[in-house]
Amino acid sequence: MELTYLGFILLSAMAHSFYNFLVHKSGGNRLFLLLMFVVAAIAATIVYISNYEPFVLNFKIAAIIYAASLFYILYQVFVSKSYELGEISRLYPLSVLSPVLVPVWAVLFLHERISMGLIIGIILSTAGAMIMKQKSLRNMVFSDLFTKRNLYAGAGYALTASLMYSFGSVLDKSSVGLFNLIPYLWILLSSMTLNLLIYTILFERKVFADITHINYTRLTLAGITAYISFFTFRAALQHVPVSVAVPIRTSSIIFALLLGSILLHEKITAIKLIGISTIIIGIVIIQIST
Repeated sequence: MELTYLGFILLSAMAHSFYNFLVHKSGGNRLFLLLMFVVAAIAATIVYISNYEPFVLNFKIAAIIYAASLFYILYQVFVSKSYELGEISRLYPLSVLSPVLVPVWAVLFLHERISMGLIIGIILSTAGAMIMKQKSLRNMVFSDLFTKRNLYAGAGYALTASLMYSFGSVLDKSSVGLFNLIPYLWILLSSMTLNLLIYTILFERKVFADITHINYTRLTLAGITAYISFFTFRAALQHVPVSVAVPIRTSSIIFALLLGSILLHEKITAIKLIGISTIIIGIVIIQIST
């Protein structure tokens, strides 16, 4: 894989961690999340108008993009639901299993080839992300995550979130290279915003009462950063197998840790250093295996 595309994915991961940090600063406000996507969709519209280029969008491609956007929004919904019902430290490992699931769908539906080195890199980068959310390795036993005795509130939502993201990623990959990235991203983000708006109106209408409590400077920055994250990731996705791109993007948790350390003065513990090292080793193995 060319270093340029690796750089795009890492930049996307960095931007992803930053806009999620801003969402966290807003208290995880659902309305903030919705309006952030509105700002991102507006940014995509402005970029598209500024670089106007006619394109043909047939019904099949439009349906695939819309389906990808729907799965991405369902991921947001299910991961939020899971965190409301249980401890993040216990649920996070189940919500980040998409890098393991994506290669399965990529082989089955996109006919991507998976090498042993890539499999090892995917496992390591995913395991690193899991480790970083744990309080200690002593309490983290991967084999126990799926046993009946370890079923806990929110686990089903967390697993479903991983599944939704993996479906969205494969559909995204199948259509992202079919025409220019700028109009593609405009359609994808607009569809995601529409889906989230519909969901909010139907199931969480009460969040609109928070409209006066929104920090709009922070919101604008979050929306623009989200657009940058989406753009750079898909710029790489046009040239890189999705089974490679998604595991590397787990590096966003490293950037999130650095942001927390610098801006919130959170401690970087030994367990987090082990997780960081594991992710980096996994990414290096993925890089040299592709």
